[in-house]
Amino acid sequence: MNISIYRSFLTLVQCKSFTQAARILNFSQPTISNHISALEEIYGVTLFAREGKSIYLTAAGNAFVPIAKKMVAEYESGLAEMAAFHEEGMQLKIAVSTQFINLYLIPVLDKLKKEFPELEIIVDRRMTIPDVINDTFNLKQYDFGFTHIEVQPMYSKRVRLWQQRLIWITSRQLYEEHNCDKNIYNYPLIGYGSFEEYIILMKDRVDFSRFEPGINFNDSESIIEAVRQNMGVAVVPYSKVARDLGEAGTLVQIAEQCGVDVSVHLLYDLEMNMTTYRRRFVELCQEAKF
Repeated sequence: MNISIYRSFLTLVQCKSFTQAARILNFSQPTISNHISALEEIYGVTLFAREGKSIYLTAAGNAFVPIAKKMVAEYESGLAEMAAFHEEGMQLKIAVSTQFINLYLIPVLDKLKKEFPELEIIVDRRMTIPDVINDTFNLKQYDFGFTHIEVQPMYSKRVRLWQQRLIWITSRQLYEEHNCDKNIYNYPLIGYGSFEEYIILMKDRVDFSRFEPGINFNDSESIIEAVRQNMGVAVVPYSKVARDLGEAGTLVQIAEQCGVDVSVHLLYDLEMNMTTYRRRFVELCQEAKF
């Protein structure tokens, strides 16, 4: 599509002079005339009426003005969006507040990568939810942030995606040594370095002051391994231990009434340039079934 013919038309509408339109667009006057003739031939209408040296829009010309503006606007929008691909090097940076979110993101990112093979995707786990917020919205280090607690910075868009069950587990060996006791307070507590997030979520169900001082880790893998080593009880995302539960599993879920569902949310800046691949990422997150 030769967008110049639409620009020539709109410029001529504004200045009502072939000479001035040619000067503004740095074209020759015959070029402007050829552009208008090309449009009239394409659409089969007369756009301008000429009376001596004056020109006037016809009824068809008046009706064509918004059409031409739309054509130019869509063309310029397309240029801007494609420029974003080039300028940003086709990169998508994501911050997550907890590792279990990655389990749900993997199939989404797999689909996105197949649609955009040149897209580089980086997913970082931040230590706390405030880190996710700060790095995504204040430092602008990430395009999107995922949190498992309902928070929303100013001038942000929040999309609620899915729920994950947090459950209490211990090893089958320790559980049997405690005569299958389901009271979590009778076991040592294995916690997270940023355990306050889970305390907030479970404050109405669990009295954490009743636990003896225990061991804290900063990652769920270490916590689950400590549970496997018969060191105590821990609260973990169900998805990370589902394979180890059940009659033949090495782990046991206890105190089911103390578990809690957490909602995962996608956050991004309202003023962020929503390129094609960013927009598609949001769509895939919303379409995903977990």
